[in-house]
Amino acid sequence: MKKIPWIYYFSVIVLLLTIFLNHQLGKQLFPSNTYYYATLIVISLALVYVYFAGKYFEYDSEGSLVVFLNKGAILSEFISYRTKIYEIKREKIKDYKIRNLLIYKRLTVFYSTKNTDRNFRVNISMLSPRKIRFMKLSLDKIIDKNKANL
Repeated sequence: MKKIPWIYYFSVIVLLLTIFLNHQLGKQLFPSNTYYYATLIVISLALVYVYFAGKYFEYDSEGSLVVFLNKGAILSEFISYRTKIYEIKREKIKDYKIRNLLIYKRLTVFYSTKNTDRNFRVNISMLSPRKIRFMKLSLDKIIDKNKANL
């Protein structure tokens, strides 16, 4: 998790260095403008992916509340709008679903309130498969217990 900000900052430096060197050296750096623009697009897409998908996720099922914390791994000390905390009583959790897209994973948790059913989504792209497995086991245990109490 500590590597993500460094990857992001390194990519920003490479992007700026590519732009600077291309203007200074001209055709000597890339054989054609096509390669130059392709490089800029690839680096920019990588920066966008790391910024939006590179989020820190924490799961805590101790106690009567289940806590899901999701915050940005980049600039999270300065920008707090990316931090999302969901605290739900164990008895309210009904189901969950993990959506695994090629390079993006998302956890959707379904829970009930007094009158309606609701859900929320958190990004778990940077969570290791081992931690995902433990989280699934914990959520399955909570859901099984809730279904038995109905």
